[in-house]
Amino acid sequence: MTPRKILKGLLRFVAELAVLTALLMAVNILWRGMYLIGIPSTGSVAETSISYPALTDEVKTVRSPEDLELTVKLSGFLRYDLFAQPDESGEPLITLSYHTLDGGTVTVSANRTTVWWHGKAHAIKDPDLFINLTEGIFFLEEAQSAST
Repeated sequence: MTPRKILKGLLRFVAELAVLTALLMAVNILWRGMYLIGIPSTGSVAETSISYPALTDEVKTVRSPEDLELTVKLSGFLRYDLFAQPDESGEPLITLSYHTLDGGTVTVSANRTTVWWHGKAHAIKDPDLFINLTEGIFFLEEAQSAST
């Protein structure tokens, strides 16, 4: 085989691999929902403020590495359906504000069915999951007090 044929075969393989990867990503997004692009990584977050005004007026601030990791991972449950119509009339129940090491702030809000991200409302792919998890992890005492 000549070097030209080897290069041509390699380029064809890379192109096929790129098409397959794009197809798999598209199917994954359609099936599981679109992730919020732009949530900071755990290592770049100095602290996270969590507010849940329906349960308490207290804004919780977390700084420990374990809690910061939890707050970043919680945003993974805010995958949204690209084609569903969001309920824009509702109000956010929980707001997460990530305060980054470089002094910036990234904020995401959600209720049981809708996530507000970069000024736009999106329909959450798995309704209730984010609220239930956040409530159970960070607001369990307040939720128990409210239910009694």
